[in-house]
Amino acid sequence: MKLIDRFNRTHDYLRISLTDKCNYKCIYCNPNLLSEKLEKMDLLSFEELLRVIEIFAGELNFKKFRFTGGEPLIRKDVFNFFNEVNDLKSKYKFTTGITTNGSLLKGRVKELKQSGVDSLNISLDSMNKSKFISITQKDEADRILSVIDEAIEIGYSPVKINSVIIKGINDNEILNFVDYFKNMDVNLRFIEFMPFGSNEWERNGLISYKEMKNIVDEKYSLSLLISDKNSVAKDYQMNDHLAKISFISSITDHFCSTCNRVRISSTGKFRLCLFSEGKHEINFKELFRKNYSNKDIINELHEAIQHKWEKHPEPEELSQMMFNNMMSIGG
Repeated sequence: MKLIDRFNRTHDYLRISLTDKCNYKCIYCNPNLLSEKLEKMDLLSFEELLRVIEIFAGELNFKKFRFTGGEPLIRKDVFNFFNEVNDLKSKYKFTTGITTNGSLLKGRVKELKQSGVDSLNISLDSMNKSKFISITQKDEADRILSVIDEAIEIGYSPVKINSVIIKGINDNEILNFVDYFKNMDVNLRFIEFMPFGSNEWERNGLISYKEMKNIVDEKYSLSLLISDKNSVAKDYQMNDHLAKISFISSITDHFCSTCNRVRISSTGKFRLCLFSEGKHEINFKELFRKNYSNKDIINELHEAIQHKWEKHPEPEELSQMMFNNMMSIGG
């Protein structure tokens, strides 16, 4: 049985937020800080999360799971959880990944790899010390660069590096990123600045993927790669260099028509889209508390998926939605 919406999109990719907490305060994600911090009892337990994965993998044929946050590695005993998820992988034949700011991975990348996490995305929005501090409120640019080196050495191939590019903030670093990483086994992913209710998004802060690509094209030659039909990125191989470069155009050239992903927040709320306000969400925490069977939950999911948008609203409208904070949804 598959999870198919009214626009005939098949969903097989679940992004799971493990926590709303983060040790960074990035200006595009959590600039004003969440007003409400969750307690452990509010979160889906690891046992409940394993049941969620079994439902989606075993009953709905999901093939990919990614752990996000907040900062997912903040959560206590998370490596033990990854090992338990790894035990399910051979049974259900799925892959796992994690998106992290990397700050808590120093000296632990090997442990992450051994716990069965297949792919690694590390957020890095600036390599400049003062600018990194202004974006994240932390002085850890060198630390993250060393973690990326560690990940390459351990064998993550490629290491994906996520950079949210904001005009007037870090758009002048695009070529710096390419110059620095061009001969490393990485996939540089330049992401358009996206609107959330708390980040004061304005169109004049948006630099489009075409503008970003033009900057790279001025110095380097790129060849378009054939991507998976559900890919959110426009992928390119650098000619004469090892690195790949991708552009994620969520705003100026959205990929809603091929979207195959759904999300679960750290509190167990099923979200149809990164930008949705949760009007048709399912609360797994409540369903488990009410002793819903897996069959009942699957029926709820099939009903909910029919409410997924054909495409997300215009960014100006998204910026006014005050209840779609990336920290609480999971990036």
